[in-house]
This record gives sequence, structure tokens and C-alpha cells, in this order.
Amino acid sequence: MSYSPFTDKYNQVPQSEDGEGLLSNPEPTYKPTSRRNGTIWYMLSLPVVSLLSVGFGIWIGSRFVADTAKLCPSYVQHYSPILNDIDTSYQPVMFNGSFMKENAFRLKAGPEVDAAWGSLGVHYRSFALPASEAEKSGLTSAHVQINEKYGGGFPVNLEGLHHLHCLNLVRQSLYYNYDYYHDQGKGAFVNDDNVVQYHVSHCLDIIRQQLMCQVDTGVLGQVWWDKSKPQAFVDFNTEHQCKNFDAIRQWAEDRQLPAGGPPDFLQRPKESDVLESIP
Repeated sequence: MSYSPFTDKYNQVPQSEDGEGLLSNPEPTYKPTSRRNGTIWYMLSLPVVSLLSVGFGIWIGSRFVADTAKLCPSYVQHYSPILNDIDTSYQPVMFNGSFMKENAFRLKAGPEVDAAWGSLGVHYRSFALPASEAEKSGLTSAHVQINEKYGGGFPVNLEGLHHLHCLNLVRQSLYYNYDYYHDQGKGAFVNDDNVVQYHVSHCLDIIRQQLMCQVDTGVLGQVWWDKSKPQAFVDFNTEHQCKNFDAIRQWAEDRQLPAGGPPDFLQRPKESDVLESIP
């Protein structure tokens, strides 16, 4: 009887030294060789492979966790050249949410509060964005460009600092601050009142859209106050994950274009690039 399909995996065991069986038609018996060896090697290698896999997984996981904070900003915001230079990963920051205790940014109109807001970069000038980074930054050839003789590129402003500029203007326009800044006639207040109104409402709506875009999903708990008659009050002192604002502000400060500039600093536009009115 032939068992050829298995002869590559099993060796026939003779029934006697001369190979003849004790019975007239003996059934040959077989013993495993290569299959048994393969099983042994499999059993021996399995723990090694498992350990290597676990070790590799731990290594990959540690790198992923370490890099997530750095990778996250590139996925949740539009490209900006600052991402190449500054670590914009998130760090825990405790908000000062005091209701009654004022700080330098909450004072009534005057030099002290103006200096505090000025330190945030609300008056920074534009910086030059290289032409090579314009498209991925959302700019087109129709945007204002710098004359090639002065280095080329595009004059741009950091959006986050514009948001702070807007918040500062809203602060200046509060009923108890407005007269002070209107009488000074500086900044936005050099314009007629109707233009100031457009400017303030523009800023208010920019802030609205930004807050809705980056809506904070944290929660506000409540605390007890008033020892004589305990009452509940919202606790606005909460921890947040924030970018390093000081590093970002410094980056923008260091790259400001010079004040003033020659009359031909900006490249003349094509007629088709000029809009009919202010957008």
C-alpha cells in the first residue's frame, strides 16, 4: 500500500531487520520527523517573538505618546511657518478666573492697563512670509506682496495676536473706557465714530467665531462662599491645555517688518487683483 502524499513528512519504520513484516500483508507504520521538529521550533520561537513584539510595541507607544502633543497642533490648525520654529505643544495652565480680584488687564483705562495689553503684542507690525510658504499658508498671488527688491514675500500678521488686538479694542470701547480713548484719538480712534463702530463690531464678531471654532468643552464646578449664609458660586479657576504664548509672541516680535518703509516697499497690484470695496 502506498502513502506517497506523506512520504516527505514521515519515514516508514520496518517491522523487522530485513524489512519484512511478521504478517503476510503488514500495515506499515510511520513516525513524524520534520513536522515534529517544526513544532518544537515553533514552540521555542513563540515566546521570543512575543517578547520582541511586546518590546517593540512599548517602544512605539512611548514615542507616540511623547510626540502626540507636538503632532496635535499640525492637525487642528492651518499651516503656519511658526510650526517649523516653535514648539506649539500643549502644556497645563491654570486660568485666573477671579470674579472680584482684578489684575493689570482688568483695570480701568490708563497707562498701566495699556502697558499690560501692549505687552501681549497687540500692536505688533506685520512680518514677511516667504513666497515658498504662501500657498500652504492659505495665500494666493492676489494677496499683497512685498517688492522683490526688498526681499519679496507677503506681509502677514499672526492671527492669534489679531484676536488679542480685537479683544483690546472691545475693552477700550466699554462704556467706562470709551471716552478716555476717544479723547486720545489714537489707534482705531483716529477714525470717525461710524468707522470705529464698524471696527469694534468686526472685532467682536471675529472673537465670536474664534470662540465657537475652538469651543472649550471643559466644565465649571461650583464652590461655597459666605460663612454666615453659604451660597454656591461658579469656580472659574480651571486648568487648561495651552500653547506657549510667550514663545509665540516672541517669535512674532522678532520678525516684525521695519516701521514705515519706502513708498515702493509693496509690489504694485494687477488691476484684476484690486477689489471694488473693503471685504
